[in-house]
Amino acid sequence: MNSLVRNLFLVLSLAVLLEAFSSSSFSGSQLQTSVQNGGSSSLSMEYIPSGMSKKEWAKLKDKEKQGKKGNLGKSGITSFQSRSFDDWQKAGGKNLFPVDPKKAKSLKDVPYMQRKGGSADDGDLKPKKKAGLFDFLKKKEPEPEPEPKKKQNPWTF
Repeated sequence: MNSLVRNLFLVLSLAVLLEAFSSSSFSGSQLQTSVQNGGSSSLSMEYIPSGMSKKEWAKLKDKEKQGKKGNLGKSGITSFQSRSFDDWQKAGGKNLFPVDPKKAKSLKDVPYMQRKGGSADDGDLKPKKKAGLFDFLKKKEPEPEPEPKKKQNPWTF
């Protein structure tokens, strides 16, 4: 009788274990659930800033869309001139603080970031040459050859 109870207990515990793991993630089966959004296929919520009505927000968005007409990428990367960290260090830490343009002695004293069309190399302060009618016939000046870099031992810093 003792062995009969033990065998029955063993069979029942195996049946419970098989049932427990038959529908779990270990068997490789997927859960069959589907989520529905109240019958509509699109989301009906919208962000509206606090303190504004829906009409005021729509009016503001329309006004911003009208201001963005034209090709904003037309200027490309040519309008930005970056400089290396070495060039920045050679500049000697100038242009770190804002300057009142009305109190500056010359336009060169005003940081390039505050000047209209300013460039880091002060190229905007140089007088621009007026293009003549027959400038295309003139020979261009040859560009100076760059200085050769000093050879350094790769093992020293």
